[in-house]
Amino acid sequence: MRTMRVSLLAVLLATVVVVTGHGPTEEQLQEAVAMATNELGKGHCVRKDNNVVCEEEPKRIKMGSVTRTKSQRHFATMHRSTPGTIKLSQSAAILEKVAKNLMNSPDHFTLEQLGQVVSRTITGQCARDETVKSCQPRQIDGKEFRSANGCRNNLDNPLWGSTEQCLKRLLPPQYGDDNAPRTTGRDGTPLPNARHVSLVMQEDLRKSNHETSHMLMQFGQFMSHEITLTPDAESFGNCSCDSEDSKCFNVPVPENDPDFRGRSCLELPRSASCPNEGCRMGPRQQFDQVTAFVDASNVYGHSEEDMAALRQWFLLKSRPNPNPEKKELLPEAMTEEFECAGFTGPDGEKCSHAGDIRVNQQPALTSLHTVFMREHNRIARQLHKLNPKWDDDRVFFEARKIVGALLQKIAYGEYLPLVLGPVYMTKFNLTLTQDGFFSGYDPTVNPGIYNVFATAAYRFGHSMVQNEFDRYTPKFLPNSQCPIKLAFSFLNPSYVLDDAQGGPDSILRGLTAQPRQDFDRFMVSGLTKFLFAEPPGSDGGFDLATVNIHRGRDHGLPGYNAWREKCRLPWARRFVDLASQIPDVTTREKLQTLYSHVDDIDLFVGGLAEESVPGGIVGPTFACLIGMQFQDIRKGDRFWFENPEQFTEDQLAEVQKHSLARILCDNTDGTTKMQPDVFRQHTQPGNERVACKSLPQMDLTKWQG
Repeated sequence: MRTMRVSLLAVLLATVVVVTGHGPTEEQLQEAVAMATNELGKGHCVRKDNNVVCEEEPKRIKMGSVTRTKSQRHFATMHRSTPGTIKLSQSAAILEKVAKNLMNSPDHFTLEQLGQVVSRTITGQCARDETVKSCQPRQIDGKEFRSANGCRNNLDNPLWGSTEQCLKRLLPPQYGDDNAPRTTGRDGTPLPNARHVSLVMQEDLRKSNHETSHMLMQFGQFMSHEITLTPDAESFGNCSCDSEDSKCFNVPVPENDPDFRGRSCLELPRSASCPNEGCRMGPRQQFDQVTAFVDASNVYGHSEEDMAALRQWFLLKSRPNPNPEKKELLPEAMTEEFECAGFTGPDGEKCSHAGDIRVNQQPALTSLHTVFMREHNRIARQLHKLNPKWDDDRVFFEARKIVGALLQKIAYGEYLPLVLGPVYMTKFNLTLTQDGFFSGYDPTVNPGIYNVFATAAYRFGHSMVQNEFDRYTPKFLPNSQCPIKLAFSFLNPSYVLDDAQGGPDSILRGLTAQPRQDFDRFMVSGLTKFLFAEPPGSDGGFDLATVNIHRGRDHGLPGYNAWREKCRLPWARRFVDLASQIPDVTTREKLQTLYSHVDDIDLFVGGLAEESVPGGIVGPTFACLIGMQFQDIRKGDRFWFENPEQFTEDQLAEVQKHSLARILCDNTDGTTKMQPDVFRQHTQPGNERVACKSLPQMDLTKWQG
């Protein structure tokens, strides 16, 4: 057996010795729930003479409303909980307290025993019956369309893949005591400070990749927002550096930090806790607040209310371009939910409204949202002309279905092959069918998102971001448009609204023409020094690498070595044993100076350090974890575009020949040429720019009838 230090919680999970021989009685459960409820609401509760007594704690002044910086507010907006998530998170907090109280009771129940409890006193804390009853796929003219929030995709398990679900686990979490974040290593020594790890490992050493384009990075972020959103605990904004709130997990700023002078910490909350499956007691879990399906919910919204707010008849809402001769822009956000950093466009325009709350994060992301809104409206207008007897609902949902199918085709047919390479595409059966339908739908597969995917593996794209975004005219003339500095672009709508510099169209062309940063352990300073800084470019922002490392520890992700073993790579006993996957000697030496043992390496750090797989971008550990996730999404989606009964064979063939290149041609002003594969550089053999009219386009007459 391999010798490893395991947290107290992991020991409890593995314990099979029954201390009392039975689980808690109904009376004990009711008492524990009452104690937990009171403790969370009123202060400290204790047992005195067989009675529960709760002592009121002195009221403390909440610091967040007074001291929260604009940077914190912007960061919080990106991870805001929905009302449903807040309610479920409160239930999870009660269950954690119940388990803790029962484990500390005279009977010393184990967590394994408590996880077997099926009493309504426990499972009723977070019942979802009403959610399931109220959710149905849309039925129009005898056709079935996806529900907005993803529920009832799976008929036997109606919540699989829907919004506000717990992230799945591939490995048991490794927490500290009482579900505290993973902060100690194999031998019990503290893990290295996350900010210090970032400074050592995620340096700003830039090397562009001249085979693939910056669009590969940008589409990856668009896809990430399509399938993952982990909300923060409610207390965010109250996480001052001296806070003792258990919902906070601040990062101390090292002495002599070169970028965050005068700051004692980076204020970060823990992720909101999610009740275990079946509302049972167990280790802490976290949410995916959006649907797990590749369903274009980031375009249309994650609820019926979201979709209704974005819709106008059979179209998606938009606002006029400042130049009336050019295509429309995303509608203006009407609520603070879609907060910008106080910037406005040339005429005072506000930030944009789309299906995902993070649409305004940076202008290239906003631009890609814009082009998919335009694609819906282009398709919907044509369907309306072809089928004048269809009502608005039928036109809207048919167009939505086609856009969702296009997103699946682009993700699996154009994007993933470059990320994973041919070996891992084949290993996880991710290659799209060439003829006919897909026969791999499996109703026993839960398409939900893995914790490790959302928290570490799919954050690989952060190393591929350039520190500037190039902009190009329709003729792709070099140096004709001013580049956008990343540090000054966060939550700033002015670049998208600046018609003089080409608006979103020039940004999108720039993404196809500009090379991305190499996949490696390095990250640009726009992300590690100035993330959401207020004012822009100041030392008041965040470090994204630190956030990623810290988030993995918050979620109890085991170390990099455990994930290597999960992916059938050899367990590394020493740092030198990493050489096959991390051949760079300097990188291995840096890891050894940071971590006391090879088992302690954070997955995000180790994964970025790996050499790319043949024909792909990421290393073998990330390729394995990403491959497993996208396999589950495809196999577990009843509405997958290649499945029988979703489209006719003729319609499916039309979807399969469309491309992101054609979407850009059809939905940007003045663009007459584009390379067929916009994820690869136009300088690559066989991928030279060609006339847009020569690129295959869907024939929408196949939907006439």
